[in-house]
Amino acid sequence: MTSPQGPSPGRDLSGVGRAGLALLAAWMGERYFRTFRPAREDPAPFDSVLRQRERRIGVSVAELWDPPGPPAAAAAMEGLLGSDVSAGAYGEEGGAYVVWVPPGAELPDGEPARSQLRLLLARGLAGLPPGERREVRVPVTCQLAKVDDQGSYVSVAGGLSPLWTQLSEGVPGAFHLDSRALHRLPEEEAERAILISLVRDRAQLLAAGEVSAVPLHDYWLLSRLPSGEPAGVTLVAAPPSFSPVDGSLTRRLLRRAVARAASQRAGREVDLAALLVITSIGHIEEELVTAALRGMSPQGYSSLDLIALVGDGQVRQVLQPRSLPW
Repeated sequence: MTSPQGPSPGRDLSGVGRAGLALLAAWMGERYFRTFRPAREDPAPFDSVLRQRERRIGVSVAELWDPPGPPAAAAAMEGLLGSDVSAGAYGEEGGAYVVWVPPGAELPDGEPARSQLRLLLARGLAGLPPGERREVRVPVTCQLAKVDDQGSYVSVAGGLSPLWTQLSEGVPGAFHLDSRALHRLPEEEAERAILISLVRDRAQLLAAGEVSAVPLHDYWLLSRLPSGEPAGVTLVAAPPSFSPVDGSLTRRLLRRAVARAASQRAGREVDLAALLVITSIGHIEEELVTAALRGMSPQGYSSLDLIALVGDGQVRQVLQPRSLPW
């Protein structure tokens, strides 16, 4: 729909795309010490246009997961959380928030699980300042089995697998931990130490052949967009089957996004052409987009000035502009 002031900026963008665009504009402002705002003009052939005074930055937006689009339960959760914010029950009325659903996590579509998750996330929005991020603990249950009295080793499947060496230190025997219910580790080392201690403590109680449930927490990320963004809650959620550490899939999706952005760039003259890639990832350090771009022929993206990645509530520069128009 066209507003009295002209077309809405990026009017065909999804909520995920608009959230990513807001983060990109804020990141560019901090990096280049200038103000960038979505332009109220027809962005075609780009997905959106940012303005820096009289300069135009054409932005192509790509959600880097397959199949495209959000899970069915995402819209329902967005509506529930949005009503909580608009009613002033949680968060700040008029605030714009993003829930970064960890890759592989499934949004519940039945009760009481949906209401329980809604309450945890809504409480996490309270007091979150514009531009800030926060982790929320979501209870999960993992399974620990003792397979042998000999040795001192924990084999791990799932989210805790990066911590298998710490988990194995001093345990009395050989164990297997099924932590597939946990999709994202906390950023703070102190929180990781708590997870490790809970598993180790349970291991001390098991005899060979026994299996025990271990109550732990998944760590979901919330962020608040800069002031001035449209109020509401957006969920960045890829299909549960999507894996951000699948290198071949990442390369294929990035090539497609780059080709589309280059095609848009050829259709309009702008001062700077940017590709904004949005992905579902646990931690920005785990992204494979930078490596995937290095494996591409530079000719494919030579017409693009900037490629930026948004994930985990953060922005990372993947391709640096060769020159700037300001």
